Amino acid sequence: MDIRSNNVNEKNKGDRARQNLIEAAIDLFGEHGFTATGTRMIADKAGANISAIQYYFGGKEGLYRAVVSHIAEGIGSYINPLAAGIRNEFEKSGGGRDAAVKCIITAVRGLAAMFIRSDGPKRWALIVLREQAKPTPAFDILYDSVMKEAHGLFSRLIAAGAGIKPDSAEAHLRAHAVVGSVLAFLSARETAVRRLGTSDYTAEHMDLLDRLLPAMAVSSLNAVISEAE
Repeated sequence: MDIRSNNVNEKNKGDRARQNLIEAAIDLFGEHGFTATGTRMIADKAGANISAIQYYFGGKEGLYRAVVSHIAEGIGSYINPLAAGIRNEFEKSGGGRDAAVKCIITAVRGLAAMFIRSDGPKRWALIVLREQAKPTPAFDILYDSVMKEAHGLFSRLIAAGAGIKPDSAEAHLRAHAVVGSVLAFLSARETAVRRLGTSDYTAEHMDLLDRLLPAMAVSSLNAVISEAE
């Protein structure tokens, strides 16, 4: 018997079992929330023994953290290279308004491709929205690994485009408004498609959004915000 080959097979089997539990937990935590989702439900959906949750994750809390880490990695695998490319382009061009506008357009289209076109975020959305509405300790995983840096880059671009300080509350909130305008088409998808009379966004709708969302983001740079009298 080849012991090394046997060990590799066992490891692969364990990796698959672990991943099956994560995938099942994504759907169930998203649908029912953490408290209402039982480990038996997850194990049954994954086709695994309930003891596997304790073995691989140390319990339900550990599995939930693994789910959030999986989501963060999935988002980061797209967002982080996009952000790195935009940051590099912005710095090479000197960081003025024209460069900011160009980079904002690239960023918004990139976010739309990730969060509206892709299927992955549809499965992750409910968990991310729950964490936004009522954050658990696992929210730090999402924020520190993906959101903080990406949001900071948007603040910097918006500040350069609008002529405001990049570390100001106005820059952060303007950036959040731009990101939110994209995410609304994921988080409030059902309202949008019902108004459109379809079951999902069509290619024609996506082409329109590829023009509409960047235009809205760029036009927001000219918005004048004055204090209430």
